[in-house]
Amino acid sequence: MEIYDKRDKGYIEVWLTNAEQRQYDRKELTHQFLEKMGAKKCKVVYFLSGSDDLLSCTESLLKNNLGCA
Repeated sequence: MEIYDKRDKGYIEVWLTNAEQRQYDRKELTHQFLEKMGAKKCKVVYFLSGSDDLLSCTESLLKNNLGCA
C-alpha cells in the first residue's frame, strides 16, 4: 500500500495491489485515514491494480487513441 498525503489539494491518494484489495475494506480504511489525519473535508482516492494483461491493454488503448481500432 502506498499513501500520498495531498490534503493541500483536498485528497489523500491510496494505491492498492490486488492482494491488498482483498485484504482491506476500503470503507473502513477511508474512515481510519480521515480520523487519523484529521482530514474531515478531504477525499480518499483509491488507485487499484488491475488483473488484465498490461501489454495487451496498453496496445488496445494506443490503437483506440490513434484511431486504428
